[in-house]
Amino acid sequence: MNIGVIGLGYVGITFAAAALMKGHQIFGIEVNQHIKDCLADNRAHFFEPGLNEILQGNNSNLHISNKFSSKKVFDAFVITVGTPLKDGTTMPNFEYIKSSLETLREVYDGSQLVILRSTVSVGTTRKIVLPFLANLCGKSEQEILVAMCPERTVEGNAVNELIELPQIVSGNNSKSLVLAKKLFLTMTSKVIEASSLEEAELIKLYCNTYRDMMFAIGNAFVIAAQTFGVDGGEAVKKANEGYRRCNISQAGFVAGPCLEKDAYILTNNMQDEEVKKFILQARKYNENLIDKVIEWVKLTIGKPAKDKIIAVSGLAFKGNPETSDLRGSAAVKIIRRLSDEGYNLRLHDFKADKKEIEALGCGAVYDDVATLVDNACLLMILNNNRSYGKLEAKIFEKQRQSFKILDIWGVASNLLQDETVDVVTINNMFMRNK
Repeated sequence: MNIGVIGLGYVGITFAAAALMKGHQIFGIEVNQHIKDCLADNRAHFFEPGLNEILQGNNSNLHISNKFSSKKVFDAFVITVGTPLKDGTTMPNFEYIKSSLETLREVYDGSQLVILRSTVSVGTTRKIVLPFLANLCGKSEQEILVAMCPERTVEGNAVNELIELPQIVSGNNSKSLVLAKKLFLTMTSKVIEASSLEEAELIKLYCNTYRDMMFAIGNAFVIAAQTFGVDGGEAVKKANEGYRRCNISQAGFVAGPCLEKDAYILTNNMQDEEVKKFILQARKYNENLIDKVIEWVKLTIGKPAKDKIIAVSGLAFKGNPETSDLRGSAAVKIIRRLSDEGYNLRLHDFKADKKEIEALGCGAVYDDVATLVDNACLLMILNNNRSYGKLEAKIFEKQRQSFKILDIWGVASNLLQDETVDVVTINNMFMRNK
C-alpha cells in the first residue's frame, strides 16, 4: 500500500518501520528539520533498538517531504502526532491533530482511509476528525473512511511490539473497519475490533492509566512502609513472592510522554466526578514523588554551595528498555528545580543525546560515571538502566566520607552489596531521615 504518515516522531517512525518491513511504501510528512535531517541519513532522531537497521535496509521505500504530492495515489493516511497538554494546564491540546488534517487538503478526496493513531480524549475522532474530513471532501460523515487505531507500544521495544501485539482497530462504518483490519493484518497476526471509535479511544487511555495507577499503589505502599520503620521494597517483594493474588509494582518514577498526561486526557470530559477524582489522585501521587526526592536531597545535602557537587545520572525517562527520550522525564524535572535553587549539578545519561542534555542548561554533561562523581558529595541514579548494575565501588574510593548514592530504582546491584558505599533507594530513603 501507499501510506501517508503525518508526523515522524516516535510513534510515526516506528509505525513506518514496521510497515516498511512488510513491503509498504511510506510517504512521511514532518516539519521538524532535525528529524528530517536524521532520516535523510537513514537514522532516527532517538535511540530505539534495531530501528536504524530497518531504516537503512528499506530506505528506497521511505519518502520524506514537506507535503503530500497530488500526483500520488494514496491508500491510507496515518496521523501519529502527539497530543500534549496545553501549557500550564491539564487540558489536552488538539492543535497538532488539526494541523495534521490540514496537510491532507490537496490530496484527500474521501476515498482514502484516514487512521488516527494519536492518544486523544474520548469523542475526539468523531467530533473533530470526522467533521473536518467530511467538510474537506464534500462528502457526508457516513461516507468517508475513518479509523481509530491507537498505538500501544513501549519505548525500547516498539517495532517488535507493533508486529507481535494485537492491534486495536475501529471504524466509523463497516468499510473503514474492514480496511483498517486489512492494513494491520499485514503487520501483525491479530487485531481486536473495537465496537466504536470511542471504545478504541478508551482502550488506549485505560491501558496507560491502569499502569499509572498500579505504579501509584506501589509507590504509596513503599513510602507508607517507611513510616513504620520497614524497608518498603522488602515488604513488597515478600508480599508478592509465591502468592499469585499479589503483584504489587516496584516503586519508582512514573514518567514519559504518555503516562504523565494520559490520566488527564482520560478525565478531560469525564462526567463522573468521583471516578475522575479517584483516577487523578493516583496521578498526583506519582507526580509528588518528585517533591519527595527533592526534599530528601535538601535534608541530605543542605543548602546549595559551590563545593557541594551533585552528580546526576539517568536523565532519560526510563532505562529499561533503554531509550534516549527525555520527554516527561522525572529526572529532568528534578534537575531543573535543583538548578533553579542554585545547586551545583553535573549530568550524565547512557543513551540520551549529549546536546539535548546540554540544552537543558542545568549543568555540565559528562561521558562516564567515574569522572561524573569526582569530588561530588552525592550521586543520584534516577532511571533503571541495567548498566548501573556494572558500576564498581572502586570508582568511589576517592570520595569524601559523607558521599552518598541515591539509587531510586535499586539497580546498582554491585554497589548495594558493598558496605564501603552508602547507597539509599526509594525503599528506605525516608527511614534514614525520619
